[in-house]
Amino acid sequence: MSDFKSSGISGIAIETEVLTCDESGSRRVSELLNQGEEYDAIIQLGLAENRKEISFELWAHNFSNFTIADNSGRIVNEIIIEGGLEKYETTVSKHILDEEFEDDKDVVWSESAGQFVCNETIYRTLYSIEKLEKKTPAIFVHLPPESEISFSRQIEVISRLIKTLAIKPRLEVVGALLFNPERKILACRRPPQDVWAGWWEFPGGKIDEGESEKEALTREIKEELGINVTPKTKIASLEYEYEDRFVSLFIWDCGIVNPDSINQNEHDLILWLDESTLNSVKWLPADEPLIEEWMESGIPHS
Repeated sequence: MSDFKSSGISGIAIETEVLTCDESGSRRVSELLNQGEEYDAIIQLGLAENRKEISFELWAHNFSNFTIADNSGRIVNEIIIEGGLEKYETTVSKHILDEEFEDDKDVVWSESAGQFVCNETIYRTLYSIEKLEKKTPAIFVHLPPESEISFSRQIEVISRLIKTLAIKPRLEVVGALLFNPERKILACRRPPQDVWAGWWEFPGGKIDEGESEKEALTREIKEELGINVTPKTKIASLEYEYEDRFVSLFIWDCGIVNPDSINQNEHDLILWLDESTLNSVKWLPADEPLIEEWMESGIPHS
């Protein structure tokens, strides 16, 4: 951790501490939180000698079963905190990390942090965060030996993780206004496995690096709906702050399409809506201001 402290990350103040591999060390961060210390994010690191990837731990379980003694000589087989939940999920945004590390094959999600001090440490931390008004992003990361992944690569990944958690990212998104011959617009529902499952949105998606808004929208509609569109006019530009990100949303009129030509490749349900039925579905928060405006003034088109 001294490498992060000495080299630094621009715009981010990093506080580091080596936690002892015993009960005292497992309680350290939890006690600081209970005493009122506040952090933008908490990242706990541990060596996992048998792992081959950098593992982001999704869960902390309320049970310890030491097969070897910790540094204090302690061997336990017991619940960590009486009355605590069976498990706590990391408080970081999984969606944000998935986007940041989607191309990194040596970075994976892990369902188990083990039953040793590492799991005990993140469990106590998440237990304390659960009681606080501010849900600080916290995650435990298991690092493999340098023989599997070089130290410089591990530093690179953790540096990116720090920046992703400490600085709220900005996502640029394009959405398509698609009409059927009756001048109703298309709304799409996110499937159960997605973030914001069950909420409705305009078809479209993220603008990739180097893409224009039109290029991104044409690609996204082909991927999501299986049709070719030509964005004509930008109808609206919106800014919205979610808990884990800022979103810049650009809506383009893509004209009239044949409903029978659409394939639902990513959404589990689609509907065609007019002004009177626009609020019959639960739109994503970023879309709601636009929907309210259109219910009063009508749906625009070029």
